[in-house]
Amino acid sequence: MNTPIGQSTLGEMLPLFISIGILLLIIIFCINMIRVTSKARKVNKQQKAALKAQGLSIYTAFNHVNGLPIAENLLCEVFSFPNRIEFKAGTTDITLSREKITDMCVKTDVEIQQQYVSSIGGAIGGAVLFGPLGAMIGGRAQKKTDKKRHTYLIITYTGDRDELKYIGLDATANTAAATKLVIEFHKLNQNSGVRIQL
Repeated sequence: MNTPIGQSTLGEMLPLFISIGILLLIIIFCINMIRVTSKARKVNKQQKAALKAQGLSIYTAFNHVNGLPIAENLLCEVFSFPNRIEFKAGTTDITLSREKITDMCVKTDVEIQQQYVSSIGGAIGGAVLFGPLGAMIGGRAQKKTDKKRHTYLIITYTGDRDELKYIGLDATANTAAATKLVIEFHKLNQNSGVRIQL
């Protein structure tokens, strides 16, 4: 029994039509994604321009270790302005006035541990050096089994009651940006010659 010519070619052409339909859907999806990403890029560019107009000099991001009221290991954006440093993590925005910052440095966990060992012994000595942040990093450095060296940006500032406080950020993946922040701090240091009476 012979099938009509029109039916057999339609059956043979069906996979081709499906392939063309899928290809068209992929093209539409790609065009839409290009449009969405170009809009996002434009908004991002406008936001950066607005921040630069406010005096933004350095923008970077680090994982939070300790010292801010956010979770540990949360990615924290850092915005450096002439009169303040802003931290943003998720929906949380934190501002630290430069007047309160007394020191900023980049230290490796090995350097911190060596300072601890030469002080009162292990993590207890770390508390003397960088408060709870120092104890945390010093304790980690002693227990660590891998050989990877971690680098930290440590910001020292005075709290509301003139007590020293510390913010620690893991700068292992972004040491160059941490170093830029330290250099900028030394140029803009408004709180030099801080005297602390015990």
